[in-house]
Amino acid sequence: MTSRNQASDRQRALAKFGEFVLRCEDLAAILTEGCRLIADALNTDLAKVLEIERERGSAVVLAGVGWAPDVVGKARIPLHERSSESFALDKGEPVVTRDIVKETRFDFPDFMKAHGVVALVNVPIFLPGGNAFGLLQVDARETREFGDDDIQFLRTYAMILGPVIDRLRKIRETETNTERFRLIVENARDYAIFLSDPQDIITDWFPSAEAIFGWKADEIIGQSGAVLFTDEDQEAGVPVMETEGARKHGAAPNVRWHRRKEGNRVFIDGQTVALRDSQGTVRGFMKIGQDTTERRRNEERQGILLAELQHRVRNVLAMVRSIVSKGDGASVEEFRRDLEGRITAMARTQALLTRGAGVGVDLDGLIRQELLTHAVAEERLTISGDAVTLPPKAAEVLTLAIHELTTNALKYGALGQPDGHLNVFWSRERNGEKDWLRLTWQEHGVSVIPAAGPRRIGFGTELITKRVPYELRGQGSVDVQRDGICCTIAFPLAQGESIFQSDSPVAYRNIQPSGVAT
Repeated sequence: MTSRNQASDRQRALAKFGEFVLRCEDLAAILTEGCRLIADALNTDLAKVLEIERERGSAVVLAGVGWAPDVVGKARIPLHERSSESFALDKGEPVVTRDIVKETRFDFPDFMKAHGVVALVNVPIFLPGGNAFGLLQVDARETREFGDDDIQFLRTYAMILGPVIDRLRKIRETETNTERFRLIVENARDYAIFLSDPQDIITDWFPSAEAIFGWKADEIIGQSGAVLFTDEDQEAGVPVMETEGARKHGAAPNVRWHRRKEGNRVFIDGQTVALRDSQGTVRGFMKIGQDTTERRRNEERQGILLAELQHRVRNVLAMVRSIVSKGDGASVEEFRRDLEGRITAMARTQALLTRGAGVGVDLDGLIRQELLTHAVAEERLTISGDAVTLPPKAAEVLTLAIHELTTNALKYGALGQPDGHLNVFWSRERNGEKDWLRLTWQEHGVSVIPAAGPRRIGFGTELITKRVPYELRGQGSVDVQRDGICCTIAFPLAQGESIFQSDSPVAYRNIQPSGVAT
């Protein structure tokens, strides 16, 4: 039976332990202090807390007093039918052994025998909910009869330890998860991660969000999450629809353009997730998304390029069909030669233009390439002018025009006569509010001019005098002078669609496929 003084000592031990638990959140320190107070209260110098290791079928000495350094955290007791610890856990009741030498029910581990353990008592420790955590065990180095008061005192301690262990383990798990989350968000630089409250006011702003959106934490915390949306999406109510979607369904997609601090845009592929407590109440939102701006822009460029390519193919084929259908009046050989030359010229320009959406063509290179294709000697040429990159429509018009002028010069003009010379020059001119290009094709040394008489307007002449004004909003003329042709083409240097427009007037689509010869 416990004396009144012993009972008071044990009550004080429990009180001290309670005070210690309130001041400390270190589980190992709390369990060690509990073992010390228990050993003092029961007048022994050995006590320990065992934690079950279910996957190993054993219990490890988690904390204790009076043991050698190689015991706590290392020594294990097998949980089998011959262990008192396993019996106590199975029955949910304390086990008392007065003398392990005379005990026939159980086997005892060598480390306990090495420490001179003779008697022991253990009680199970249960967590809230009834799950067994392990055992609280007191060991004595002499034969001892642990009484009912001793057992009830240990059970009281075990009942206190269960909730304490559970709370501290949850704190430790939370801290571990928090640290893991912190490491993830601080290192996931390609993913913007931030938190907002139930009203979508930003509460937590992590480095990854700063790296992608540009705002620092002290600049954006306290603002509505809507500040990250574009003006158009804000006007359309997208921020509210997104959070309400997450509130209703648990998560909502967030795949759209967003606004950075500097005002430029970033494309985010992510989602908004509702954060709920154990009662299901929405406590806020987590927003996470990957910066896919470059991929999005590449997809858009690919889409534009594909659409432009499809448009060009359709309209080039329409142009070829138009040329073929108007091939009357020429011999088969002449028709084949002219058709092949025009298609080849168009193909060269299309190859340059389809390098990318909106890509232009260098004017000097265009002219030289056409003349080089026909093996024109450089000493018969003078080519000069400002550096000019032609937009797609102008490049297509001039390609055909230069091709027609070149083939005409080879057949009838300066490039087909011994003393002929070609001078091609151009310049930029300011005309009102626009920059214009003025290009002149001047032939010299043509001694034989075709005889005067009825003439039909050929493909090249109609291209220069009608197509240029229609397609390029410019001017084009072809004059036959005493020693050769002089052609002038002028138009504003403005971006424009392909010249092969399927909606062009019939009169300009069905131009005659014949030379410029007059």
